[in-house]
Amino acid sequence: MLTRFWQHRYVTVGIGVLLIGLIAASSYAQNKVVPRSAPRAAANPELARLRADVLEKMKESHAGAQKLLALHEEEKKRVYEEYLQRRELYHQGLIARVEVAQAERALANAILRVDEEKKWLAESEIAITEASTRDIILGLPILGAGGYSETAAFIRFNGTALWSIADSHKIEAFFTQTFGRGLPISAFGQTPTHDRLRFDHRNAMDVALHPDSAEGQSLLSYLRRSGIPFIAFRNAIAGSSTGAHIHIGHPSPAKN
Repeated sequence: MLTRFWQHRYVTVGIGVLLIGLIAASSYAQNKVVPRSAPRAAANPELARLRADVLEKMKESHAGAQKLLALHEEEKKRVYEEYLQRRELYHQGLIARVEVAQAERALANAILRVDEEKKWLAESEIAITEASTRDIILGLPILGAGGYSETAAFIRFNGTALWSIADSHKIEAFFTQTFGRGLPISAFGQTPTHDRLRFDHRNAMDVALHPDSAEGQSLLSYLRRSGIPFIAFRNAIAGSSTGAHIHIGHPSPAKN
């Protein structure tokens, strides 16, 4: 089951940011919001079918990973209790220090495994959010140059800066200086998943922050001041913060 989990990881991570590009909806030459009468249909029925298949696999993989995480959480608890027992026995002089060291390594591995699985689940939820809300995004009004729009589910900004993912270090530096920790990037540039779907995602990245959190609000303010375009996802389902994140960059164009 663990092997299947990691296989699915490479299918799911970053797929949602890729699917944002299928929007292809921004008109950079206009200075006002232009209403759209109806969502545009997918130009390629085969690609639409592929997207639906991938989304279904993502959901299945996510459900399996949640069950696996629960098992590993229990294992981590068991290993921690064993570590405490060995440490006490060592202090009583009943076992050697090496036995405590073994328990410490087992605990460290269990913690690392759980942390990695939680990170993967968060990335998967971001991908599912973007894939699931694609049609909603398609139905939103087009933003002109410098345009800003905010709803209960999305915040969009069509910044006019000459954004390049090569400048991402500036965003990372701002965040680190402000909050004392690294920017939680969940998807950065092009990935094998983007290649499989024939999509160009070289100039975008996702950040695993809720846009309404203190950190998220600070980042969005910085992006607007800098003229950097973004789409911030508050939720996929009303009342839920699952999959909330910030997509930095313009919607990605499709490869020919």
